Amino acid sequence: MRYCRLGVSSMRPKLKVRGQYIKDLSFENPNSPKVFLMISKSPPEISISVNVSSASLPVKPTEGEQAAADLYEVTLQVNIESVVEKVPAFLCELKYCGVFSLEEKAEEQVVKEALLITAPGVLFPFVREVIAKMTASAGFPPLMLDVIDFEAMYASQLGGDDGKNKQANKSGGAA
Repeated sequence: MRYCRLGVSSMRPKLKVRGQYIKDLSFENPNSPKVFLMISKSPPEISISVNVSSASLPVKPTEGEQAAADLYEVTLQVNIESVVEKVPAFLCELKYCGVFSLEEKAEEQVVKEALLITAPGVLFPFVREVIAKMTASAGFPPLMLDVIDFEAMYASQLGGDDGKNKQANKSGGAA
């Protein structure tokens, strides 16, 4: 696959999804049921933060294998706070992970881009579904997260840190 990244054409290795799962999930609805009456009169302020991180997983070759494939855990963390008239409506924290392997060897920078741009793009639709179902199950309208441009998020963070953690913040909207 050929991609144009940050103005430079490069090859990104193909990722293989080995598994995906909810690592941590928390939902607090501290002021129910009064908050439901408040929301009917005033829309909530919603603050969303997104963080992407990756870590190499230690893998030993199984008997008969020359070498094990490199495995990586990519974590897409979403924190949401909804407030109505300075009263917390709900707090949501989700860490959704995927285990990925690369189908071919690549340079470290190219691997980093695959893990912090491509992999979270694979995980995001599942994160969006979990959050929509969770907010609906808690008695709120389903919160549908906007699509995230992980490449732009990665590009905006270059130079800010070593590239392991990427974060985006959004505010506003209604649940």
